Amino acid sequence: MRIKTNSLAGAVALAMLFLTVQPSSAQNGINTPYSRYGLGVLSDQSVGHLKSMGGVGTGYRDRNVINLKNPASYSTVDTLTFMADLGFSLSYSNFQENGTTVNAGNAAVDHFAMQFRVLPRVGMTIAFLPFSNAGYDFSSSQLVRRDMDGEVTTTSYNVGTGGLRQFMGGLGWRPSEWLSVGANASFLKGDLTHSVQSISSSSNVTSRTLTRSTSMSALKLDLGVQTTVKTGKSENDRLVLGAVWSRFEGIDDNTTESDVHTTGDTISLTNAFALPDELAFGFSYFWKNKSIAADVAYENWSAARFFGQEYGLDRIKASAGFRICPDATSKNLFARSSYQAGVSFAQPYYMVGDAKGPLEMGVRAGISFPVSSSYNSMAYVHVSGSYQRIQPQCSGMISENCMMLSVAVSFMETWFQKWLVD
Repeated sequence: MRIKTNSLAGAVALAMLFLTVQPSSAQNGINTPYSRYGLGVLSDQSVGHLKSMGGVGTGYRDRNVINLKNPASYSTVDTLTFMADLGFSLSYSNFQENGTTVNAGNAAVDHFAMQFRVLPRVGMTIAFLPFSNAGYDFSSSQLVRRDMDGEVTTTSYNVGTGGLRQFMGGLGWRPSEWLSVGANASFLKGDLTHSVQSISSSSNVTSRTLTRSTSMSALKLDLGVQTTVKTGKSENDRLVLGAVWSRFEGIDDNTTESDVHTTGDTISLTNAFALPDELAFGFSYFWKNKSIAADVAYENWSAARFFGQEYGLDRIKASAGFRICPDATSKNLFARSSYQAGVSFAQPYYMVGDAKGPLEMGVRAGISFPVSSSYNSMAYVHVSGSYQRIQPQCSGMISENCMMLSVAVSFMETWFQKWLVD
């Protein structure tokens, strides 16, 4: 006799919650002036405890972890296991420029992902997550002139909203014990709007509003491979090497620019956006109850276009992290929990005027608690904290310090359970 659990119903409920909450998230969980450039702030796209390991994943392979960074990892899922992961985050940012300090807080739904086996040696993953976010609201004033009537200043009000959302589906296949391959197909869709309103302190000067907006969609293909080499007698002792190649296709955008001064003037841009290819490499090493991992990726944003302009920069990003679980079979909660930490670094992918954008450096740490266990289910709560420094590469730019708290819940359940009937 076979009994089907309620995993699918729970997954559908979580997906509906994600789709309900995500569009209503004010500012998309982002509040930084640097999101006015390019596509905005690019999402990390790591889930579970991989987020607190610095965002690694290209060479990471664990049957109890959903790893969206490399589709080849999907083939690790157990034959009877269904997994789901839902994540949220809270952030607090501090901005500094020329002795002036401003603080801002935000909240966001990060991701929803589920993974299951569809055929022997073949696993499937479906995920909803952001690809990029734009959100800012700030003003700046400039002295235009001094005359007999006093000073004349112009104040610019800058507002930006939107971002791209990603629906991902992928398969991972393990043709042999040492080799796995996989592919993701993602559909990206979203809107971006940037506006600047200039208002003069003189009534003789008419206000002016410049607006750039786009509604765009694109297809993204990820091809991944992983190879596993056993390094000891235990199944847990292994070295995993991985690589992923990504490419965008079918980019379609409806982009306009408007200049509202004394009269309205709106123009449409054709083929205003082009997106880059990416090549990533990574490894992970597992021994006993520990693991370490590192990733490096190259993205050719210099071939990209944003709102019809080419101001992208080729980008290198890297991350590294480790994980330890003292005793997975212990009755002590803290002994069977796992502990992670990691670091990350990323170059800018856009120009700010004539200067390169800021560098991104981060440190993360987290803990994963097992909160329930039964004959056919297990749940984990992943709690991590991170510090990110947005460091300008020239004077006169805004520096940013961001503290983030991330919480994710992972579910693992057995879809089918065989029972012995006497």
